[in-house]
Amino acid sequence: MRLGDGRRFRGRNALVTGGSSGIGLGAARRLAAEGACVHLVGRDPGKVAAAIEDVRGVALPGSRVDGGVADVTDPPAMDAAVEAARHTGGGRLDILVAAAGIDGEGKDALELDPAFFTRLMDINVRGLLTATQSAARAMTADGAGGSVVLVASVNAFQAERHFADYNASKGAAVLLARSLAIDLADRAIRVNAICPGYVRTPMTQPYLDDPATLAGILAHIPLGRISDPDEIAATIAFLASDEAAYITGSAVIVDGGRSA
Repeated sequence: MRLGDGRRFRGRNALVTGGSSGIGLGAARRLAAEGACVHLVGRDPGKVAAAIEDVRGVALPGSRVDGGVADVTDPPAMDAAVEAARHTGGGRLDILVAAAGIDGEGKDALELDPAFFTRLMDINVRGLLTATQSAARAMTADGAGGSVVLVASVNAFQAERHFADYNASKGAAVLLARSLAIDLADRAIRVNAICPGYVRTPMTQPYLDDPATLAGILAHIPLGRISDPDEIAATIAFLASDEAAYITGSAVIVDGGRSA
């Protein structure tokens, strides 16, 4: 898919968590291609380094791209990431895309490991809160506000069998986005959730590589195909832009019609 060739984000600074792969990397690429200075963070140093070079390759001339390793559940680490994002662009923080997350166990509900459930909720929900808290404090400092996009899932609205843990975390992510939107509106910060269906990412690839599983997935998608990160990134970029200035507290489903 062709990346955006506009300049909507010229002069804007963005932080992308989970930016070293999948939807997060797609979002970082899209924002940089439209002029944003982007700081991306992830957990694996090698993947972060590769992602930085990838994003630099599509960035609009003059758009600086950097990144680092950070744990989204660690408040000091998120504070540091926000500060680094501000310095990447030499100014303030305008955009947060919180895309860091992990998959569920893929087991029957009665077989789920409570310890893993705690870890999943910690990353998929508390990680969104922690990143938003750090970003919002920076966005509030000069009164100019900003835009936050939390990556949730269509599973927030349509439960998938054997994914009670993942479904629950994404439902919580949507309600978190709506709650943050209310709390931060008077600080000129918009918060929205994007809820993709199946997207071809390293997390979903094992399912998509199995012909029977893929056929079952496609049977429930009216458009008859799996999305890619750049398509989801296009909607993220819209929500982050001034074109969506009156949109906050929304959960935007991008699933090829699966939930229709």
